[in-house]
Amino acid sequence: MFDLISIGDATIDTFLFFHDIEIKEINGQSKAIINWGDKLPVDELYRTVAGNAANNAVGSSRLGLKTAFYTVLAHDTGGREIMHKMTKEGVSTRYIVIDDEHGTNASTVLTYKGERTILVYHEHRRYKLPNLVPAHWLYVTSLNNGFEKLYPELVRYIEKYKVKVGYNPGTFQLRAGVEKNSLLLKRTAVLSLNVEESQGWVGDCGRDPEVLCKKLTELGPKAVILTDGRRGAYSYSAEGFYYLGEYPGPCLESTGAGDAFTTAYIAALSHGLPHKEALRWGPVNAGSVVQQVGPQAGLLTKKELESRLKKMKTFKPTEITDEKIKNKVLESVKTKED
Repeated sequence: MFDLISIGDATIDTFLFFHDIEIKEINGQSKAIINWGDKLPVDELYRTVAGNAANNAVGSSRLGLKTAFYTVLAHDTGGREIMHKMTKEGVSTRYIVIDDEHGTNASTVLTYKGERTILVYHEHRRYKLPNLVPAHWLYVTSLNNGFEKLYPELVRYIEKYKVKVGYNPGTFQLRAGVEKNSLLLKRTAVLSLNVEESQGWVGDCGRDPEVLCKKLTELGPKAVILTDGRRGAYSYSAEGFYYLGEYPGPCLESTGAGDAFTTAYIAALSHGLPHKEALRWGPVNAGSVVQQVGPQAGLLTKKELESRLKKMKTFKPTEITDEKIKNKVLESVKTKED
């Protein structure tokens, strides 16, 4: 039996660091301005294994969970890199499927002053769930078009073994809307979304975190993690409604911060901790990841994470039990950098 099986795509990320880019606010959105046709100097270049599910698999293994990974790779350089990385990190590769007809996914990450834009290339995939052994948790995340064909198989597995589901939908799942995700949402123990993603699924109801969380639980999930960038995050479950600010520290590069947060949150639950404590684990793991390049270099071990928390005894969630406390939290959030 595994503690957790991560389900989703993997990729090879190439990180390009620039300084010769101008950022402008246009119609309320940040736009990168470059001279088209120029040769832009790249300050630094890195290449690493990535992808939401791969990040979760590596992060979960480091946090002490017996972890397996289902994904589809090619027998090419990228595929071999990903297989080697999983083996090195102690992640079982028994459910990794090799597809010789299509290549391994790849992305290019353009990074400027700690923020990034990702150019994503997804290969065509035909998903078919392997014969999985029982697990305590499934972590389902970014999959390509056609993901919904996998869901009936996942549901049969979830119901057969009474598996808890952590769901952190990727781009294609989010764009598909609630209806195509309903099979999984109704069986989700923890749903993780950011504020903007939540608004896309529940409609234009402002940024009130409590309203967003309530509407998301109406879709089926038992608990919701709602992240809001550098403004912090919320946990909403039968145990209560909590807010915690971001982990203090510099941000070199932000790719994988959300994956690190949700990975640590669910690992805490898997280790038997309550949601309130899981909300402490998330920002610490994410805060470590953004201090290094790429989504996996900064992922903490369980010992490292617990050691950091011991040194930050005041880093605790605020329980939101009434409108007065909520308004106080929202006022403080307004002052935080996006």
